[in-house]
Amino acid sequence: MSEDTGGTAVAGDSGGGQRIFLRKASGLIRSASGLDTFIYNLGLISVGLGVGSIMLYGPAFYPGGDLIEATLLAAGCMILIAFGWITWSTTLPRSGGIYVFASRILPPGLALTLSLVEITAWLFYCAIAAYWIVYLGISPAFTFIGYMTGNEAWGSAAGWVMEPWPLFIIGSLILIASGVILSAGMRFYLATQRFILTAALIGSVILIAVLSGGTNEEFVSSFNALLGPVLGTENPYQAIIASGKENGWAWDGSSNTEQTWLVSNWPFLPLIGAAFSIAIGGEVKSVQKSQTYGMLGAIILATIIFVITITLCLDVFGYEFLGTAASNFVLGVGVQADPTITLLAGVLSGSTAICILVSLGFIFWMWMWIPGMHTFGVRAIVAWSFDRIAPEAWGTISPTRHTPVVAIFVCTLITVIFMALFVFTEFFSTIVILIEAAVLAWSIVLGAGIFFPYLRPEIYEKSPIATKTVLGLPIMTVACALGCAAAQFFFWTLWSDPSAAGHDPQQLMIVFGVFVIGLVFYNIMKQIRKSQGVDVTLAFKEIPIE
Repeated sequence: MSEDTGGTAVAGDSGGGQRIFLRKASGLIRSASGLDTFIYNLGLISVGLGVGSIMLYGPAFYPGGDLIEATLLAAGCMILIAFGWITWSTTLPRSGGIYVFASRILPPGLALTLSLVEITAWLFYCAIAAYWIVYLGISPAFTFIGYMTGNEAWGSAAGWVMEPWPLFIIGSLILIASGVILSAGMRFYLATQRFILTAALIGSVILIAVLSGGTNEEFVSSFNALLGPVLGTENPYQAIIASGKENGWAWDGSSNTEQTWLVSNWPFLPLIGAAFSIAIGGEVKSVQKSQTYGMLGAIILATIIFVITITLCLDVFGYEFLGTAASNFVLGVGVQADPTITLLAGVLSGSTAICILVSLGFIFWMWMWIPGMHTFGVRAIVAWSFDRIAPEAWGTISPTRHTPVVAIFVCTLITVIFMALFVFTEFFSTIVILIEAAVLAWSIVLGAGIFFPYLRPEIYEKSPIATKTVLGLPIMTVACALGCAAAQFFFWTLWSDPSAAGHDPQQLMIVFGVFVIGLVFYNIMKQIRKSQGVDVTLAFKEIPIE
């Protein structure tokens, strides 16, 4: 390998000195320990957001669905998916997510397209996470302070932050802050994550402690005393339940298998984050050990917190109340009161301080989602650029901070645009199908992993897992087969559930459009490189250089 006159390295010379990769090495460094990998994945699960969304949507839209069984089903499937990604990341320990994996076995145009579909989903969900920070964290805290103080200004502030322009500005500032932190370097970002995770866990512990110390009778009494004057009724707890039933919410008291199956989407969606460390595989130390403990450890701890918190919420608040309150509130019908867990915990405790602390915990959990997903998109773009199928500038790495500053700017700009689309357009405010498309992309790449040991033995045989077998089959083949099956299971679960994703024809057209853009983009870049005397397909015959 050598360098050209412009200072860009020649990698993988093909006899004539053709530059295959963007430079001699990625420029990224292995700065993430096993603990960092675990924190990264746990943050991307965003336990607070998971609990908040499960309790908000679960009883409301899936009456009869067993939330504990649904959570365990989602966790079991996610463990299988994680095993598949562990074998992939051990075999190809490079940053870039599914693009790096797929491009070494699938047609490169398809690999780029699947990667584009995936990062479009993750960057869009950065914007959604910023929205949730306001919706589940800031607004409920303001509302509760208003209840406790009797000061209507706090209630007005709670409504004001949810108005389009304030919501967009606050959300955009949150997204920009994520970009600034990532620009400071991976080590700085990982250090901030340790601090924020500690604060988030404290919030979860406080919530669990409050719920553990309360009873349904105590909550009903506190709720009626506090909300009675606000809603103009002596027994708002029962009024909300009666109103919800009058407006169509129905539950016969039994467990429903189909509803349990569908509601499993809501714990599964946050648990996807447990595998996001595939995005930073080239920056993880002791990659096999770190990825294994980082993924599986995050799934197990998050599931434990989910199960404990869900059980306590159902015992203290009541299934019927949670279902009717959220249904009324989300649909805008009947007797309404904000049913977010942060506010309900404040009502139970009767403490403004508790409500604020729990809200801060939720905010910290949701914040961890943003730079993590942001990083996923950034690393994918850098990997494209490194293989020379994206503009070279996108792969620029700061020589001092070892961070891709241009890609961070590009992804930050995209998330702000998504924030605008989410806030100001009715259509994009409901488009959740992108997550379904990302799960489909995952299943395709996991499916390709079944055949990788046979189709690319020159790469697989150098892997530390090359000698490991299950029933005579390569461990990667078995793990990816199970992971693919689990991902497909949840693809069809999401497909069958219009509340979580569904398959609205207009939304499907957006996903189809992303696929088309990916294929067109790849072929344009391929032709540009061809005019420069570069055959981009040569890069996919080699392992990306660290």
